[in-house]
Formats: sequence, structure tokens, C-alpha cells
Amino acid sequence: MIFVTLALGLVSRNSSYRSFDEPLEAAVTGLIASVETGEDGALRLSRELPDPRYQRALSGRYWVIGTATEVVGQDRYFIIPQLSSRSLYGTLLDISNPDYAFLAEQGQEPLRFTTPGPNIDADENLRVIARQVILPNMTTPVVVLAAADRAPVIRSIQNFILAAVTLLLILTMGLIFAVYAQVRIGLRPLFALGKSIADVREGRMASVEGEYPPEIAPLATELNSLISHNKEIVDRAQTHVGNLAHALKTPIAVLRNEAAAAKTTPSRIVTKQTDIMAAQVDHHLRRARAAARGQAIGVRAEMDPVIDGLVRTLPRIYRDKGLKITKTGDAGLIFRGHPRDLEDMVGNLMDNAAKWTSSHIDVTLRKVENGLCRVRIADDGPGLTAADIETALKRGARLDEATPGSGLGLSIVKDLADAYKGSLTFSRSDAGGLQAELHLPIAIDP
Repeated sequence: MIFVTLALGLVSRNSSYRSFDEPLEAAVTGLIASVETGEDGALRLSRELPDPRYQRALSGRYWVIGTATEVVGQDRYFIIPQLSSRSLYGTLLDISNPDYAFLAEQGQEPLRFTTPGPNIDADENLRVIARQVILPNMTTPVVVLAAADRAPVIRSIQNFILAAVTLLLILTMGLIFAVYAQVRIGLRPLFALGKSIADVREGRMASVEGEYPPEIAPLATELNSLISHNKEIVDRAQTHVGNLAHALKTPIAVLRNEAAAAKTTPSRIVTKQTDIMAAQVDHHLRRARAAARGQAIGVRAEMDPVIDGLVRTLPRIYRDKGLKITKTGDAGLIFRGHPRDLEDMVGNLMDNAAKWTSSHIDVTLRKVENGLCRVRIADDGPGLTAADIETALKRGARLDEATPGSGLGLSIVKDLADAYKGSLTFSRSDAGGLQAELHLPIAIDP
């Protein structure tokens, strides 16, 4: 915009000065045509210039026919008038040495320059058109000039530049608004498509829905095909894993039953090993399902019903402890994953707390940053040392062989949390027992 303004200002200046110079050039030409030399060498005009401003004192319009006399020490020439307009009111006009030198070199061509005007109060600055000619019956050249105050042309140029800048600013703001409106309106289908994709990711929609323009409709179709393909792959993987698990479970169940029917030592060994095999199959089955579900799109589960069910069930299982479970925190959180995996993770932690607690378990749900929630399960049991915690997270490791279990519970929870890009940490609770903190992704509704 700056360069456009400068260019328009330059064009306006040149045009304004051309229009401003035309009457001055006409005045110089008219003076030369109407001046006459008498027999006594005096000059006179056969007719006056028609512009009445040349007759009014200090009007801003002046003309002079005279000779140039150098002013010593001032580097200037004064035009000593032989004839002049009444508007000069007895004052003299001057010309600088360089301008006078150019005037002498110009010959018949007019010279344009500026010089201070006679009206000091108005701070005049004159635009001058001058020619140096030799009149008939004269041997020395005379200077014929016409001058006018530049203030009107300067105001005209300034007004034009101000108007141009104002219009350019309005045009620029209009263009910015038009581009913004075009982007908002033109890209609205893309914004809608992005929102639909987010809804699919968060599980609020099963596929990308809505009407889109012809340019975007193929993209929406391909996205739906990709979502459908993703679900098919996940379902196929779960089917294969389930088939493998069921294929292994049958012979394992046969071995377990046969070993239970026998009373010899080898049967106890077989029973123990088959139990380990079954636990390992369950573990890898859950892990494979979790990995598939963790990459699935649009799967979600409400957390309150799952945890509330455990809060009601565990006190019945451990009724001999008089177990009391308190649930607090944020309500309405939605786990971005499969309900079965949420049950496995929270259920394992709460069941572990129920085994070791004295009588009370605190369960707290909180929404935290980065699209995660924190499930904190704290008991008032004996707790674990840092070394015990590290051992407990190892697959198949057990801290107390007398307590029922396979030793895979906490490792399964950690594997499931990792599959969902979450985390599992342990610390000492305020009551002195173990405190487990599970961080899981949650669905963020708009």
C-alpha cells in the first residue's frame, strides 16, 4: 500500500503542476507578444493580461519584465522591473545564481523554479515560469516571468494523497474482510468434516456424516471406507486371538480335570502348570485385545457404571472384612476405550486393594490435563515398599504365595494402561496402605 500511495502521489504531483504551470506559461507568452519597445528604449504593454489577480496587491499572482542584477554576497539575482504587475506592490522577485545560469543556457525554453514571494505574512512560496529574450530595438536580454503562490497546488496534492490513503485503507480492510469471509464460507465444509472426524474419534459417531460439496464428498467417502476397514481389521484380529485362546483352553481344561482326578504328586505338578498356562493365555488374550482396542476408533465407555458396579460387588465378596468402599470425584467421565478393558484394569486394582486392606478403600476419579483422567485407589492395609512394587509389576511374580491368584493382575493392568497410552504408578496412601494411580484417556465432548 505504501508503494501504491507513493506512486499515486507522484502522478498527482506531476499532473497538478502541469495544470498549474499552463496559465503561467500562457502569461509569459502573452507578455512577450504584447510588450513593445519605444523610441526612447522604454517598454510598454499593448494590452494587459486578462487575469484580474495581477491587478490586486499581493494577490499571489505576479509578472515581471526586467533585467537581472546580481546581489553581491547573497548568491542571488534580483529582477529589476521595467514593467511589472500591480500585484507586486513595489517589491522585487529574485532568482538564485544556479537558476539564473540555467535560464541563460535555456535560450528560448522556459525555466521552472521556486522562490520566496513578496507576501511575507502569508509565507508565500512562488512557482515561477521564466524566459530570457532579446526584444526588438534592444541589445541586452530581459527576463520575462510569471509567478503564482504554490499553496493551492500543494493543498490539492495533499488532499489527493489523503483521499487516496483513506480509500486504499478502506479497500484494504474490505479485501481483508472479503478474504476472511471467503475463507470462512469456502472452508466451512472442511471445518464440518474435521468436526465429524473428531466425533468419530471420540466415539460420538460411527462414521463421517453430513452433506458435502462435490470437491469434498469423495474425501468423506474415503474416510468412511478407512474407518470401516479399521474396524474390520480390529474385529478380525480379535477373532483370531479368541480362536487361539479357545483352542488352547480346551486341552488345558482337559489336563486340569485329569490332574484333579488323580491323587499323586505328578498330578499336582500338572495342575499347577496348567493353571499357569491358563493364566498366561488369559493374560495374552487380554493384552492382544487391549492393543487392538487401544488403536480402534470411536470406542468409549462410561466410567461411573463400571466403578459403581465394583463398589457394590466387592463388599459382598469380602464380607468377612466388613469392607467399606467410598467413591468420590468427578462424575460423567467417559473412558476412550473398551468397557471390558476398563473393568479389567479398575477391577484388578480394587480387588487387590480389597485383599490387603483392613476395612476401607477410597476410590477417586479426577479429570486432569492432556485429555486424561486419574483413577486413585487407596487402602489402609500394610502397603508395599518400592522394591515390592517393582516385584509386583513383574509378570507372574507374587509377594505372598498364601494369597490366591496367578501373579498376573498388576502386570495386566500395566500392559492395558500402556496400550491406551496411559500409566500406572504406586505410592503410600494417607492411611498407610497402598495407593494406585491409573491415568487413562477420556473422551472430550465439545
